[in-house]
Amino acid sequence: MVLLLLHLMFNPQLSGWGLLSDVEIIKGYDEFMGEEVDQPKFSENLMTHNGKEITLEGFIIPLEKAGEQSYFILSRFPYQSCFFCGAAGPETVVEVFPKKGVSYTDERVRVRGTLKLNKDNPLQLFYTLRDCEVELLN
Repeated sequence: MVLLLLHLMFNPQLSGWGLLSDVEIIKGYDEFMGEEVDQPKFSENLMTHNGKEITLEGFIIPLEKAGEQSYFILSRFPYQSCFFCGAAGPETVVEVFPKKGVSYTDERVRVRGTLKLNKDNPLQLFYTLRDCEVELLN
């Protein structure tokens, strides 16, 4: 765990994720869902980035069965360590809508797009990136 923390602190590729970590996660009752759900309380700093372009590096979690991905999840961590496996928090994943389809890869990618914060819809992630450029990293 200590090595992971040191890696995250000194790895500049993950600096965009630091911005998204500036959120408090609170429990709240959602009428539509009929249950208690995690709700974000975004920091003032994070709120100033809503609607602005940011860059993140991470791993593609595909949502479409075959072909190019026109919508996918970007995870700060590889699949086996991601939010959906219970190994990370909701601030470590982002919904991504690229400008053009992207082929799935298990290699790290860089995504640049417009950040949209979601505090109201429990059926979506806290963060969305729209109009994204996606670049494969080596």
